[in-house]
Amino acid sequence: MKLNQSIIHRKLDSKLKIVGLEVHDLLFVLLFAAIMNLIFGQTTLGFYLVFVVPLLMAFVLFITKRNKADGYLIHLIRFYVDSGKYSAGMRSKNHEAKRMKIYVSKL
Repeated sequence: MKLNQSIIHRKLDSKLKIVGLEVHDLLFVLLFAAIMNLIFGQTTLGFYLVFVVPLLMAFVLFITKRNKADGYLIHLIRFYVDSGKYSAGMRSKNHEAKRMKIYVSKL
């Protein structure tokens, strides 16, 4: 009895990219453009704020994220937002000392 063989594609677990950007980055740029259109759509600067600024944003994202790992910007933002100081021996802010009475059985 012969085993069936099939082709397995190498990048099944890779992230979906559209125009070289990850989906959440592209959605951020499109959401930014939509908000700019709501606020500045009828002004004289509307064209520049609705079309040119998001295109520049997408281009900058494309250039800065090239050859970087998936989720690079999210990890970069978390790196700069966190204090960066972690210690296993320190108590957390929400730590409450509780007193407990332990009953020992006399059996």
